[in-house]
Amino acid sequence: MHALDALSYTLETHPEIGAEGRVLFMRAQPSECLGRFQGRLTCEQPWKPRALALEASGHSVSKDSPGPFQTILLLPERQRESILADIARAYDLLAEGGTLVVSLHNDWGAKRTEQQLAEVAGEIQTLSKHHSRVFWAVKDHPWDLARLNQWKEAGAMRRILDGRFWSAPGLFHWDEIDAGSRLLSEQLPPSLSGAAADFGASWGFLSVHLLSHCRGIRSLDCFEADAAALECLRRNVGNVPTHIRPRITWSDVTTGAGAGKYDVIVMNPPFHDGRDADPLLGIKFITQAASALRTGGELWLVANKHLPYENLMRDCFEEARTVIEKDGFKVLHGRRPQAHVQMHQGGRRRRGGDR
Repeated sequence: MHALDALSYTLETHPEIGAEGRVLFMRAQPSECLGRFQGRLTCEQPWKPRALALEASGHSVSKDSPGPFQTILLLPERQRESILADIARAYDLLAEGGTLVVSLHNDWGAKRTEQQLAEVAGEIQTLSKHHSRVFWAVKDHPWDLARLNQWKEAGAMRRILDGRFWSAPGLFHWDEIDAGSRLLSEQLPPSLSGAAADFGASWGFLSVHLLSHCRGIRSLDCFEADAAALECLRRNVGNVPTHIRPRITWSDVTTGAGAGKYDVIVMNPPFHDGRDADPLLGIKFITQAASALRTGGELWLVANKHLPYENLMRDCFEEARTVIEKDGFKVLHGRRPQAHVQMHQGGRRRRGGDR
């Protein structure tokens, strides 16, 4: 919230910013300061929980908004290439004479990003507040287009790992297979079958593994909260030679994924909400998975070794065990969801054969 607070302070103390014309808020979050842009504001937010929060506060969320905009506000994410690609895209959407405002937490490279924007745009203004830096530039002269194009290319979707997968900067472990996900894939029995789901699928490593190695899987639903991952996910599962057509959903599974639908769920649950640490996220993933499984269904998950999920697994499943602990990770397996978990989630218990 620090960068958002700093942005709000900047808008309050510099009322000339966004005083006229269309306003785009990239990676937007709800804030009282947005009320001043009523009727002129467009919000973009690829992270589903934050998009839902925006909609709950009365703001519609757009995708690939057409410019030009007189003012663009940007709350970048942590990853370097993603930050610079966002700035380059903002330049393309900015009207002549328009203002780009960037707010970034100090620990996420705010000073370096400020310097890079100054090198591209020339004169900038800056403000420090709430452990963050806010800096803005006006498009009243040509910026360094060659550098901006480099930033766009560096942030684009591309093939990784010798061309085996598609990914993009800014995604979870975007250019490598996460060690936890790899460990989980090594423990998944090839005999897994039926209706499957991948909670928090990211760019699709675990989904691809299920399709490639578990021939009894007859359907696969991939849930992912980051809209930026969806095209990579779609391409990666689409490259697997199988008759199955996976269903890809931009979704926050902590709000539910249906009751009694699946025979198998796999996941590498996050423990942050896109910006801030949230140890409850994994708990929500597990309880929603227990609700979404059929009576004889099973959950396979990997987590950091220090995260205390074992008691929850025993509470959610009739059978729960730790499969392996290795290299700071652990793989947990739960089978046969407890009736009280499914009833608490409002689910209707279905037997494994009820398909």
